[in-house]
Amino acid sequence: MKKLLTILFLLNISMLSYSQVSFSKFKFKKDSPFGCCPGRKMTDVKFKITSDKAIKYVRVYYYGVNQVGDAVSSDIVGAVNANVEHTKHRMIFFTGPFETNKTYSRWASGTFIYPLEVIAFPYLLEILYMNGEEEKIKLNKENFHIYFPCIKKWIDVNVEDGI
Repeated sequence: MKKLLTILFLLNISMLSYSQVSFSKFKFKKDSPFGCCPGRKMTDVKFKITSDKAIKYVRVYYYGVNQVGDAVSSDIVGAVNANVEHTKHRMIFFTGPFETNKTYSRWASGTFIYPLEVIAFPYLLEILYMNGEEEKIKLNKENFHIYFPCIKKWIDVNVEDGI
């Protein structure tokens, strides 16, 4: 049993070495300066470059997901036509240069406005290396934990019903 756990651990570490970027934090935090904007959220991120090449840009596309697994938008909450663009994605863009084996923390203020509890859930990762190579990684149930180990479980996001 101990040998099996050791093998699984080593396999997991070898998978992380191919991840290029590993996020230890990717979440919304309350962002309401002086209490003026209730429901306003900031995106708080921490990541480590696990690639063997320096990275120029990192882009993460994500949805705000409510407690029932629906993607929501905050552009026109409470308006007459509140359901017009309820599946709109968000993008957070990081500019390097990012060196290998270093950890970076970033945050973006006012990225999402929604009065109820909502989480940031990524679905696409784009990496542009300093040498001009580009990589697009569509996140799915099998690979999301390699890039986002901070997210404990996969959500099959419903992009049809959210408001």
